[in-house]
Amino acid sequence: MDNMDNEIIKIFKKKGTKHAIIIVLFKGKRLPKFCVPMLRKPNPKINITLNENNNLSKIYFSALKENPTVQDGAMLIQLKRDTPILKGFSYRLFPPPSNVARARNKGSGYNSSLNFSCVKRVACVYFINKDGVIKFIKGRKKKII
Repeated sequence: MDNMDNEIIKIFKKKGTKHAIIIVLFKGKRLPKFCVPMLRKPNPKINITLNENNNLSKIYFSALKENPTVQDGAMLIQLKRDTPILKGFSYRLFPPPSNVARARNKGSGYNSSLNFSCVKRVACVYFINKDGVIKFIKGRKKKII
């Protein structure tokens, strides 16, 4: 299990999540296709390099205090030379359908996460809900917790 997996587990354990949370890790200089930011005011600080001092769970819960609406939509994290950088909150995902097997009755957040994991330059997508944490990589799911 890598460091990002551990941060995602911290969010799951602390949140007791009522809403699904989607976190996208992507490579490259630009945001992946098929996502757009939703306007937020106040807009929490972004472009933060994530490390032991600026960990994702701390930043996420701080952003929620500043503006609770940031939990609606996906968080995007850029992997720049394997260094994670928080690029933003509240992104709407609209990936094209993928040709991967799907489970029944999983909902739009789950299916958007699954499909978005197949988008070019997307390294993985975490889907957090009341049942646990799933990590999608290229349409394949791995239960984290």
